[in-house]
Amino acid sequence: MTKKLLTWIIASVIMLGPLTLSVYADKVEIESVFTYGETLDNNQFEQTKRMLGVEEGTKEVPVYVNELNDLLNDTYPYNQVYSSAYITPARNDGQITVEILTPDTITSITPLQYQNAAITAGAIDINIAVASAVKVDGSGALAGVYKAFQDQGIALNDQAITVAQEELQVVSDINNQHQDSAGYDPELLNGAITEIKNEIQTLKEENNGSITADQINSITNTVINNYNLQNILTEENINNIYQLSGQFNQLNFTAEQRQQLQNLGDQILSDGGDLFKEAKTNLENLDISLSLDEETKNWFQSTWDSITTSVSDFFAGIKEWFENLSK
Repeated sequence: MTKKLLTWIIASVIMLGPLTLSVYADKVEIESVFTYGETLDNNQFEQTKRMLGVEEGTKEVPVYVNELNDLLNDTYPYNQVYSSAYITPARNDGQITVEILTPDTITSITPLQYQNAAITAGAIDINIAVASAVKVDGSGALAGVYKAFQDQGIALNDQAITVAQEELQVVSDINNQHQDSAGYDPELLNGAITEIKNEIQTLKEENNGSITADQINSITNTVINNYNLQNILTEENINNIYQLSGQFNQLNFTAEQRQQLQNLGDQILSDGGDLFKEAKTNLENLDISLSLDEETKNWFQSTWDSITTSVSDFFAGIKEWFENLSK
């Protein structure tokens, strides 16, 4: 894009106001499926089905302990799987909704974490209900979501699933560490993680798929500060988020995934309480110059100054003309 063309675009935006483009990708269709942990006994199995509201005739897919590592792309030594999921197709423009029907027995993973991780992994256009008959962290239900897609011949990206699992681990660890910290809300962190993903993907798109480690760290720092987490998180927490941000950079999200992340971020900020008010204000002023080199930033500022000066001179001229008429 030439600087002359960019100048014209800037002037057009000033005169006409912002334009909004909507991008819709093809939907991934999935049939309703109930995925359940193999460790459930018969009574727990029936109880879980009732809690989830599984309809008669729904396909039932067991999730086995010995396949959790393959499904979740991790090496954790699992020895049981209780949490189960009821996945149904949605008709909501590709969005994912998650409801944990037994919050007292899903001890680590929140609905927004399921949603964030499912988007990262590439799932779209589904409703997910989660329940467990006994207290567990909830990883088995997420494995069930992945298996539901696999069972219906829909391949999710292995690397994305690995990153999604790392994301769940980092977020869960930080939440557990700071659950009693003043000024901390788990959804602040979820909002920050979502925003980091968005900014990295946006900057990659603006730079033909390539951004630097410094740019990734700058995005991470800016977002952490915007969510007022810089004085709450430990150095180790922030370093783990840096590493996670680097992994987000290795993923190439579709237009629909980016839209889902944007919607999720908007939802988190919209639903947040007083702790989110300043984050909303700060995010409106997020530094877009991360994607520009120094020469372009200087030119951009010079061009903007020229435009604003011209507008100011124009109105000053009109004022002087009216003043001359009245003499």
